[in-house]
Amino acid sequence: MAKLSYKASYYVFYVLIALTLLVLGLFFGVGYTNPVGEYNAPENTETLIYFLYIMFGLCVLVTVLGALAQFGTSLKDNPKGAVKSLIGLALFIVVLIIAYGMSSDEPLLMASGETFTDASLLKLSDMMLYSIYGLFTIAALATILNLTGIFKK
Repeated sequence: MAKLSYKASYYVFYVLIALTLLVLGLFFGVGYTNPVGEYNAPENTETLIYFLYIMFGLCVLVTVLGALAQFGTSLKDNPKGAVKSLIGLALFIVVLIIAYGMSSDEPLLMASGETFTDASLLKLSDMMLYSIYGLFTIAALATILNLTGIFKK
């Protein structure tokens, strides 16, 4: 069963890499529009943004499902580990709630000269950005702390 799981994740990984390269190729290689005066915008900016939204959503979904699966399997064998995984999930949700609370719904002037006023999407975009910044900072600090050897047994 583990070998099947490894093969599936192996193929999913390469499909995601191929899709990422395709979207980046479209973004950087297809061309530019000139929406307002001298400002240029890549033609596939929306494709890249939607792709990033989908990838972020998949990451959140897989993280939540993985945490719940780990909690369920370790509850019988290792209750202490199950509580740790539940605390990790709770901290992730707290980070998302804090990032949503920090986000702004102020209208945004776009490159085309139009004003984007959808408050829910503005707050969602800010939440995603802030959560990425926060989780990256936490991961970097955890890596540095791990390299110092403080947590070695």
